[in-house]
Amino acid sequence: MIWRREDTTRIISLTDAPRGFSDLHSLDFEAMGHILFDSEDDAGRSVTVTGSFGTFFFLLDDPAAAKRPAVVIPVDPHYRSRWYEAGRFVAHHLGFRLPSRVPAVITPFRSLHLIRCLHAYDLHRAGADERRIAAVLINRRALTMPLDEWRDHGWRRTAKDWRDEGIALVEGGYLKLLLEG
Repeated sequence: MIWRREDTTRIISLTDAPRGFSDLHSLDFEAMGHILFDSEDDAGRSVTVTGSFGTFFFLLDDPAAAKRPAVVIPVDPHYRSRWYEAGRFVAHHLGFRLPSRVPAVITPFRSLHLIRCLHAYDLHRAGADERRIAAVLINRRALTMPLDEWRDHGWRRTAKDWRDEGIALVEGGYLKLLLEG
């Protein structure tokens, strides 16, 4: 196999379109741009094309996919990234202007971090100090830790960072999420 399409979201998987679709635009990779790579193996035909649009990586699992292309987007955790890359290709292939940047996406890890920051803000607003925030969100041992150990502990810094970021989010920083994710 040349590429493992499940290992990257940049590969655009193409297959033969289902019956009933008649107004399809066949693919001409040479007309699309400069072909950097074109090879076949057991997984299908792999083609890399570059041009003013950037670079597209294709994996055609059927020879008919070039004549009647349909994009395959698996429903997996990387669905949005695959959908975005496929959308860029389809827009370019149909002659539409391509977006200049990737839309903001909040990853599951970033989402969990933001939730913790908002919880820290809620606790702060209810009167909790850094030690109480750390006890609720990180580990209950923060409450019983000696003061000299607490001063330099990572839990204290984490609780403070989450609280400060939560305050910033509530005071308008959430608007940044629309632009940066």
